[in-house]
Amino acid sequence: MAKTKAKAEPITSVTLQYDLFELPTAQHKAGLAGLVLQLRSMEERAKKGGPPVLDAVPSLEAITTTSATITFAEKTVQGLFDDLYAAEVVEVAVKSKWPGKPPKDEREVEEPDADGKLRKVKRFIYDVTQPCGHFLRGPLQDKDVWLKLWRAMLWAIPRGNPQTRKPFEECAGGKPCGEGRVVWKELVKVEEARRKHEFYTTEVAGSLWLGAHALNAEAIPFEGRAEQNLLLHFWPLTTQIFVSQQIDSDGLGDFLGYVLAIPEVSDLKNFVIDYPLMLSQLGKDMRAYYPTEAVIHLPAQGALAFLEHLARLAQQKAEKQQVRYSVGSIEYLHLAKIGNNIKTMAAGRIAPRPNLLEHYQAIVGCPGQPPRFRNPLFRRALMLSLLDDREWYEPMASILADWPAPFFVVGEKTPRNLPWFFLDARQKFQDLFEEHQGNLEVYQAMAAVDPTAPRALSETPPSLLVHHMVRTYLNEKAEAKSGIDLEKFKEGGKINWEKVPAAFGETKRKLAESIFLEFRSRRDQAFIDRFVGTFCSAKQYLTEREFCVVADHLMQRTDDVKTLTLLALSANS
Repeated sequence: MAKTKAKAEPITSVTLQYDLFELPTAQHKAGLAGLVLQLRSMEERAKKGGPPVLDAVPSLEAITTTSATITFAEKTVQGLFDDLYAAEVVEVAVKSKWPGKPPKDEREVEEPDADGKLRKVKRFIYDVTQPCGHFLRGPLQDKDVWLKLWRAMLWAIPRGNPQTRKPFEECAGGKPCGEGRVVWKELVKVEEARRKHEFYTTEVAGSLWLGAHALNAEAIPFEGRAEQNLLLHFWPLTTQIFVSQQIDSDGLGDFLGYVLAIPEVSDLKNFVIDYPLMLSQLGKDMRAYYPTEAVIHLPAQGALAFLEHLARLAQQKAEKQQVRYSVGSIEYLHLAKIGNNIKTMAAGRIAPRPNLLEHYQAIVGCPGQPPRFRNPLFRRALMLSLLDDREWYEPMASILADWPAPFFVVGEKTPRNLPWFFLDARQKFQDLFEEHQGNLEVYQAMAAVDPTAPRALSETPPSLLVHHMVRTYLNEKAEAKSGIDLEKFKEGGKINWEKVPAAFGETKRKLAESIFLEFRSRRDQAFIDRFVGTFCSAKQYLTEREFCVVADHLMQRTDDVKTLTLLALSANS
């Protein structure tokens, strides 16, 4: 008789070992960290009386620096996705009706007007599905503004299409999340394929993997290994959200889309410890409708801010020991919903490097201290120079050329709703002067011991030489035009600017504005001729060597001297 084939035993559990080195993208690695954090959050809440119940939580068998081993069963997969996509129906009041959707109610409420007086206004009431974000509620328990930002990003970017919100709507309606059933069936097929030494792949939805489509333009399906696709449900839990503020020609700021800072996790064990602590240290202050710390002026700043938060936390833990990062880099994506499409406005990657964050903190300020530079255009240029490893003034060239002159030289048309550019320029030149003075003291101390000490530290940098020439010229011409002698206001060898009549400052400002507009339009030899003819017409107290340095830069680096000249005019306006 022929032997009957033994029936395979049903698969009741699947154990997966994830390794960071095998995962293809930062989103997958961030997803693995998010999955571990979700499991730990579920375990903690279950032990406190739930929900969820403990036997509905997948088992985290082991976690190392680069890997995690997790056992899934049908019930625990369902429990995992029910908790991840937990949502509730809440009421929202809006100013105008939503197209094609009648409101559930209309109400009159009292709101203060521009003068602070209460007035009655009509609001339209709608029911909306709101993600709970159970894991995030723990470290962000007293920071609802960050939860609101996270929910708004979900609904605008990965779940921008209302059809992709079905998992949340199912849970909000008291039903089991359909994703749980689908994922368990896929995991069973993963186990079956593994027993045959094969892989099982499935299509990847754009709601899970940013930029993915079921089919590309050539009708080729976009697929990935099913067990890795599972991780893409969890990357939003470990991604920090920012909003990009755009400045228009009137100095008004508007927000365009969201910047997502996605960590490329390199030390899983430490990251899942650090990240909740990092969230708990986020500030509560608000700007407009967003957390102050979430408002940025350059997409790459989102990655820098993420790294800075982690470094600050690592320094607190390690005190004076070397800071070690739990991420290899931070990827950033600036995404905006335009019409029915999600557009990628910018993308990049930033890895930690020596002194990167120290210089970043010098631009934006340290926690608990006022920022050193406040103008968004000035800060943006400084960050670009830091990221591109260029001189601090080089990215300023395009800004000074493209924006209206009142943004840089203070006057009646200077936008009053923005921190003033000229104050930041003045501060930067002052910082350079103090740095040079420090270097000079170091050189003098070295030279006292060793006469052959290199003189490089004692030489004034070209940026300060140009600034000195511009300031000297403006002061001399303003004295002549206003009839005010600055020598009369010297105290202890220095001018007491508080006692100088306002007429001098106004004359100097108009002169700086006139020269700024004239010099901005000149290039190459025309700029060189005008620079020499203007600033060398005043008595310049420079050494022969310093004149040679300025002349050399004028001939070899004309554009840099032009940028420094315009910045010096701004700083002295």
